[in-house]
Amino acid sequence: MVEFIGLVFTIYAVFAWAIASLVYKAGLEKTEPKANLFFRLCCVSLGAFFFSFIFGNYMFFNSLNSIELISYLLACLISGLSVTVGDLLYYISLKKIDASRAYPLVQLSLIFIFPFSVLLFGAELKLSVLLGGFLFIVSVFILSSKDRTRKIEPNRDLQKKNSENVITGVLFAVGAALLWAIAILSFNQARIITGDVFVTNFLRVAIATILFLPLGIFQPIYYSGFKKENRKNLKYFVYIGIAGILSLGFADTLFYKAAEINGLILTSVFTLNTPLLQQIFSILVLKEKFRKRFLIAVGLIIFSNYIILFL
Repeated sequence: MVEFIGLVFTIYAVFAWAIASLVYKAGLEKTEPKANLFFRLCCVSLGAFFFSFIFGNYMFFNSLNSIELISYLLACLISGLSVTVGDLLYYISLKKIDASRAYPLVQLSLIFIFPFSVLLFGAELKLSVLLGGFLFIVSVFILSSKDRTRKIEPNRDLQKKNSENVITGVLFAVGAALLWAIAILSFNQARIITGDVFVTNFLRVAIATILFLPLGIFQPIYYSGFKKENRKNLKYFVYIGIAGILSLGFADTLFYKAAEINGLILTSVFTLNTPLLQQIFSILVLKEKFRKRFLIAVGLIIFSNYIILFL
């Protein structure tokens, strides 16, 4: 049975992630992915620390033995690095293809989460969840499928470049999906050890920020956005920083809290509603192209939710 409070946490995460993806896409039109990555990490670290100070409990460190502490910190390290590098790949993907295509592709992380959740955590894989997840994946492929080529041939060089961008964007998005799955699984392991999500989220982001700090200091591209000639675009860094705090800093913690309540598999499947919201927002806000197959995907997603909730 699905617990209501866990469902509420998941719904917030879905909305926050969908909206954040639009902010990232709009911001990346004016800024570089690496510069955004480092600034966003710093913002999320501060935001996650604030949330951990209010909602978290650092006292669990007193109850951990040396083996548990090492396992916990290792899980935080893996999760922090995986989610950060995955975010960078996702940023690069957004530079190559539409947000309405990139975001559905990264939701394929569910393919990796399913088997490992069963093997590592002994999660129960119900037939209704499996069927619903399969229909979600089908809807993802429908949303991200390539548009038909127009009858009028465009410039060949431009056509080749666009085709290369699509292939590169898809590959980076799939790479992000794999790394995000690793981040989710390792975070869930850390949560199991301590029972805390807010402190864990802060630690994994803080560790990633510290490890990327040398890059941010010694490679100009990571702080190029703050140079005098680029200061007109500083507002986009601020927008992305705020979006990062509300999504990676807060929505992620609620997602893992929901996973504790309703299980990692069920919660992960529900987050596949995110592409539907993201698609709607992309069309309404970013004025991206409306594709008729979107209606088919919507029908599949609604049916998938019904199967999971009521069967």
